[in-house]
Amino acid sequence: MTSLKGIGRKSANVILRETNQKAEGIIADLHVIRVAPRIGLTDDSKDGIKIENQLMKILPPEIWNEIGMAISFLGREICRPTNPKCDQCIIVKDCQYPLKFV
Repeated sequence: MTSLKGIGRKSANVILRETNQKAEGIIADLHVIRVAPRIGLTDDSKDGIKIENQLMKILPPEIWNEIGMAISFLGREICRPTNPKCDQCIIVKDCQYPLKFV
C-alpha cells in the first residue's frame, strides 16, 4: 500500500485498521510519537517510523490494530503536550513521565 503515491506507513496502518485487515504495523501519529517515550515504551524520538518499529518489537501483533489508536487517544485527552493531566491518567503508576516532576 505504501507504494501508492501519498500513502505512508501511518496512512497505510490507518486504512488497514479501518477496513478490519490484519495489522502490518502500528499507527504512529504525533500523539503516539510524544506519548510512547513518556510512558517508557520507546526512546525519545520525533521519527514516527523509529517509534513504530520499537513498539512492534515489544508489543504482540494481536494488539497492533488497536494500540496505536489507544495511545493516540491518551495523548489527545490526557497526556497533552503541555500541562499533561497526570492526575487523571489511568496508567500514571506505570508511567515514566511524572518522575520528571518529582
